Amino acid sequence: MESYQALYYPYVHFKDDAWVKLSALYWDKLKRIVPAAYPTADSETVLALGDFIQTVRPDQVQPAFAATFSEFFASYGEPLRKTYALAHREQWPVVPKAQRPSEAGGPSGNDMRLGYVRYEKIHDSVYAAMHEHGLASTDERGEKWIGMHPRLAAVYMHALAEHIAEHQGLRPLTDETFDHVALSQLSLERLANALLGDVALVDAKASPTEVETALVSVAFRTLVPADLKHLSVDKILAFREAYPNERHRFQSAVDGLVKSRAWLLSISDPKVLEERLRDEVDAGWAEDLKELKDKLGSVGIDTLFSSASLTTTLPGAVVGGIGMLGLGVNGVAAGTAAVALAAIPMMLSKRKAVREALDDSPVAYLYRMEQDLQPKDLQGWLRQGLQRFVFGH
Repeated sequence: MESYQALYYPYVHFKDDAWVKLSALYWDKLKRIVPAAYPTADSETVLALGDFIQTVRPDQVQPAFAATFSEFFASYGEPLRKTYALAHREQWPVVPKAQRPSEAGGPSGNDMRLGYVRYEKIHDSVYAAMHEHGLASTDERGEKWIGMHPRLAAVYMHALAEHIAEHQGLRPLTDETFDHVALSQLSLERLANALLGDVALVDAKASPTEVETALVSVAFRTLVPADLKHLSVDKILAFREAYPNERHRFQSAVDGLVKSRAWLLSISDPKVLEERLRDEVDAGWAEDLKELKDKLGSVGIDTLFSSASLTTTLPGAVVGGIGMLGLGVNGVAAGTAAVALAAIPMMLSKRKAVREALDDSPVAYLYRMEQDLQPKDLQGWLRQGLQRFVFGH
């Protein structure tokens, strides 16, 4: 079974906890590039996710990566200076706040017109070539941060992420919006196109992983409107542990849809992309989810779990037994639990049909999310317990 692991870039700290929670519901692992001496200042959410978030060191890059960049700056230094020389910085606009790194860990530089890269992420030979042509310089506060034109920093970090991802079986993943050109199979020509070509054309395509992430986000929001902002990390981790097989089938379905819709990669407007992805979700997975619910309904799941059933078929003797257990629940809740006990033989008989329906569906993971991650009252909580019993989890 393929492991779906992503490599986050361009920063160390994540900008949004809800984005991290969404990632935890989809990816098997989320890695990030963190220098050994860099002091992280993660949020409580990131810390609580534990080993879901892992570290990759920037010194794990292959020597050929630094050699390509060094050669690039040596070969294209003159034309690069016309646009990216720090001598022109007075003419550059301030980087919008939305495009800056998270404030966690302190500032990465003191000039808001520049993009900054931590010095450990740039090989000495690469920095020497950049500095020689006036394209980069260490920050005035010391040598920990190397400042340069924001686009030069963005292209470098994307190239670094793609290189590490390629050699470690990861998928490069960013929370920035279409900020790069695909640089797989790094070459002087691709770098020249990214930094010296027509910027409007360079920015015109999203990467497959960006489309994949946007698709997952649309599917989760459209079909399973759970409030990620207020969803606890403990609940996310428990959900991940309970349904790894369903998650892997859904990952395969996402990957298959993106590969079969190559035209999605040519959409340059994020809003248009989201609209088209929503169309795909509505036409495909929404129907699959309805079909799965219908199939479960055909074996009597909905009837078994309905509130009417739980309140009208209550065996009085069982209600009394629940009262003797001292559960401290009201009459309706006691009735719900009582039916659970009385209906155990019926539930066991349905397990096989339920498992077959779930195993055949690419959206079983979405169904699980809908059932498990929505806010529930006491009766909904008891109903969820019955479902888990029948479903075998």
